[in-house]
This record gives sequence, structure tokens and C-alpha cells, in this order.
Amino acid sequence: MRKLLIDNKTNLSLEQLRQIFFDKVKLELSAKATSAIEESANFIAKIIETDAVIYGVNTGFGKLAKVSISADKLLQLQKNIVLSHAVGTGPLLKNKTVKLILALKINSLARGFSGIRLETIGHLVKFFNHEYFPC
Repeated sequence: MRKLLIDNKTNLSLEQLRQIFFDKVKLELSAKATSAIEESANFIAKIIETDAVIYGVNTGFGKLAKVSISADKLLQLQKNIVLSHAVGTGPLLKNKTVKLILALKINSLARGFSGIRLETIGHLVKFFNHEYFPC
């Protein structure tokens, strides 16, 4: 099984995307990606501690962008975001397609701009490497 290192600056090539789609590839986050992810997550944590306002972290979205969400409601906000995006219709995608989408999501999150916790992206990498794909 080929190992593919995901860096915080990685742009996956067409050849790498083909390998992910057609072959068994194991993803691994680089030290640079891990550092960028942790730095971003720490930044978000500090914002929450100071009660500073940041769109989508402790505010509503779209027309509700100016509505502040209290600290005791932030966990519920995150759950609501996941639930609101956890639906689909039609036939399931093929596993190869889902595997490619998951790799692209991991690559994007590894850049360190989303505020995702390392633990969360680590689970996505484990799901990918063990071929546990959502449907």
C-alpha cells in the first residue's frame, strides 16, 4: 500500500488523485499540516475564550450573521450545522467516489484555515485509511 503524505501546502496532482481513486493509498498528515491545524484550532479556542465575535464560530450564518451565539449554545450550534448538512437523496455514491471526496476534504482541512481540531481530522484520516466511508 502506497503512503501519501498530506502537507498544509499540498496540491494533489492528477496522478495522485488517480492513485487515490484506483489504488489502495494510506494518507498521513505531515508535521507541517499537524502544526497548521493545531495553530488554527488554538486560534479559534482563544477567540471563544475572549468572547470576540467571529462569523460562523459564535454567530449565526447568512442573514443571522449579526446574531451572537452565547458560549453555552456553541456546542448545540455545531451539532445543528452537522445535522443540517447530513442529508441527501438519490442513490449512494460508489465507494471509490466517496474515497476521493474524503481525500479532497482531508487535503483541504490540512491547510490549517478551518479551525478544525487535530482529533477530528485524525478521525477522517483513520476512516479513509480503514475504508470506512459515509453514505
